[in-house]
Amino acid sequence: MKMFWWGSKMQQGHSHIATNLDELDLISTIWIIASNDENHLITFEGIRERLGLEKSYDLNSVVLKHRELFRPGAPPEELEEWQDSMRDGKRQPTWIKIISDDPKRLTAINSLKQTDVFRSQFRVNKRAPKSQIEIVNWGLEHIDRIRKSRIAARNANAKSWQMWLAVVIGVLNIIATISVAYLKGNECTTSKTAATASQPIVPGDTSQAGLHPPAPRP
Repeated sequence: MKMFWWGSKMQQGHSHIATNLDELDLISTIWIIASNDENHLITFEGIRERLGLEKSYDLNSVVLKHRELFRPGAPPEELEEWQDSMRDGKRQPTWIKIISDDPKRLTAINSLKQTDVFRSQFRVNKRAPKSQIEIVNWGLEHIDRIRKSRIAARNANAKSWQMWLAVVIGVLNIIATISVAYLKGNECTTSKTAATASQPIVPGDTSQAGLHPPAPRP
């Protein structure tokens, strides 16, 4: 099964995430992380740090749109236990480890709330192990089905617009043809009238100006 890694693409930040299809690539990567990370609790800040996402990117909304894959929050006691471990220097995610200032690191650990974390729907139990490859592949295939359905819908919409555009162009062509024919007809009529009016009238010639010879006397 193909895994959709963002890698260097995500280093471009929020500007690259322009479409729903790009969003699904992001969800695929997050799904893999949530399935295989040492900690079953995943922080939004950790995902942001790993993938190079900007602060302005609404990562929470993107993840929580896929509740079939991810479960928001964590039981309070699990979060507290994890915070205790991090205070002891254990089970620290990378974004916590790279904070060099001890007081700031401790503040970051203490400020974690339930809304700052999420889990895979298949790792909801305390200290849940990594997901089996079958589960990981199921999630990726599920995301791929969503991707294909969106592509199909987009293509159907494009074809619909193309059909209406063809109809409009056809109608405009018909109107243009009729207009040209009408204008040419008017030009011919005007030319004939002008030519007749410009011809000299010959005495006794009754073929011009619509004259008729007098009737013979009895």
